[in-house]
Amino acid sequence: MPSLIIRRYRHTDNENVRNLYKLSSIHSEIGYRSGPWEADFNDMEGHYFNGGEFLVGLVDNKIVAMGGYRKMLHNIAQIRRMRVHPDHRRKGYAQQIIQKLEEAARKSKFSEIQLKTSTQQKMAQSFYEKNGYVKMEKEKEYYTEGGGNSFEVVWYRKQL
Repeated sequence: MPSLIIRRYRHTDNENVRNLYKLSSIHSEIGYRSGPWEADFNDMEGHYFNGGEFLVGLVDNKIVAMGGYRKMLHNIAQIRRMRVHPDHRRKGYAQQIIQKLEEAARKSKFSEIQLKTSTQQKMAQSFYEKNGYVKMEKEKEYYTEGGGNSFEVVWYRKQL
């Protein structure tokens, strides 16, 4: 199995990152729909490099994994956009990305990481729980899409 090369996102990665997001979403429990929640793709550097980080994982020079975090509060970061190409799942690539993100967050003096996922995404929930993330006790939160569809989200946290 080829090894994953992890590096920082570059502006020239934008189209490939967007395509990976779409493809991996299509092959998830919630599917893909575009909308204003994708605004960060229009300015990745502004969203992630101002107190955060965004990483891509490459196999044979192709982006097959990605993830980032951004600053929420002075000591809390939020994981965003964790995705792995459907043909490259179950190879440990998401594990490598999240470990690098956690290391970078620790070096940047964050003491906690939070993230959210939908209650429908059982595979994602299992992955985060396996990595020490704990469900937060919050009021139910629903994410509503343009067509009026909504789904429940669950927040997780991990102390660094």
